[in-house]
Parts: sequence; C-alpha cells; structure tokens
Amino acid sequence: MENSWFLISSKLKKIKFNGDTDIRFTEKFAKKFILEFTKKGDKILDPFAGFGTTLFISQRLGRQAIGIEYDKSKYEYIKDKIKAPNQIIHGNSLKLSSYKLPKFDFSITSPPYMRFFDKEDPFANYKKSGSYSKYLKDIQLIYMQIKKVMKKNATIIIEVSNTIGEGRPMTPLAWDIGREISKIFFFEEEIIYCSTEGDHSHVLVFKNK
Repeated sequence: MENSWFLISSKLKKIKFNGDTDIRFTEKFAKKFILEFTKKGDKILDPFAGFGTTLFISQRLGRQAIGIEYDKSKYEYIKDKIKAPNQIIHGNSLKLSSYKLPKFDFSITSPPYMRFFDKEDPFANYKKSGSYSKYLKDIQLIYMQIKKVMKKNATIIIEVSNTIGEGRPMTPLAWDIGREISKIFFFEEEIIYCSTEGDHSHVLVFKNK
C-alpha cells in the first residue's frame, strides 16, 4: 500500500440488535481490502463474523468466505441472508482446529474488544469471567490455529483500536494484539483507518511466511 493511513467517507454502520447498538467496520472497509488482497474464487476467513460484513461483501465480489460466530442470534442473522458456497459456522474460534476448514487465501476480522480492567470474557460473549492476560493468550491460541488453515504467503488483517474508558488509563489493545500475533505471523505493516465520524483504528497486516 502507498499510504500509512486512509479515510473512508461513509458512516460506521450501526444496527439495533437485542436492544443494543452494534458498530462494525463499514462495507467499504471490507471491500477495499478484499479487492486489494484477493481475486475471484479466493477463500476468505473471518473468525469473528459478527453480523457478517466480510461474508456479505465476499459474496458480492465472487469470493468464497467462511465465518465463525459464537453468538447464536448473530449466527442466525447471517444464516438467513448468506448464500452458498459462503458459510457461517455457529461455534467458537478457540476450537477452530476442530472444524473441517479449507485452506484460505486471506483473513480479515475485527475481534471482540477487552480492556485491562474488564472482568468478562469476550470470547464467551461477555457472559463468563475472564482477564486481560487470558484474553491475549486466547487470541494467540486462536491465531495459532488459523495459521494451520492459511495458505503460504496469505495475508491476515486484524482491525482493532486502543481503548480508553471509565477514567482509567488507556488499554493498548491494538499494540498488545499486534505483539501477540507477530509471534505467529510476519508483521508486515500497520495502517491507520480513519472514518468521517472522527474515529480511527489500527489495521494490522500480517503475512503467513
């Protein structure tokens, strides 16, 4: 990529779901990277599918995407809209190696966030107790399993933000995740993604060397 930052002139997509407002990276965000790093027919993995943005854009662009989603209601939301050969799995990416997955050309996702003082486990849909140190160990475990299903020289993208909240010091989430995943994949570059709403996040780009 020529630039170390980019701006997408569209609002972050929000959906009212089960009484809460969910905010994801935009469809334009997913489209930008899918077009840049894949070609038609390529296989794409999203280990934290959410509301299926990666899968739906992959479908429109003629790619084959598989997503994994822990939350059953979100899984059902995607399942009702997705078309084969794209696929959504209701499961836990901590058990990714137990699923019969093909080799992938590309992976893109935004993981569930955790701050250093939070007590709920993001990988259990925030319904079980957890710790920040365990969270980082778990995300490393997930990507150790992902490595086994990525093709040689495949690109892996994680979109994530550092977090500030409740009058406490910043949680350097993006940098901590970058450090953990760089133990598994080659850390190729970091790109700053800015939205027109004034928010920004870190796009961490890895290669399966």
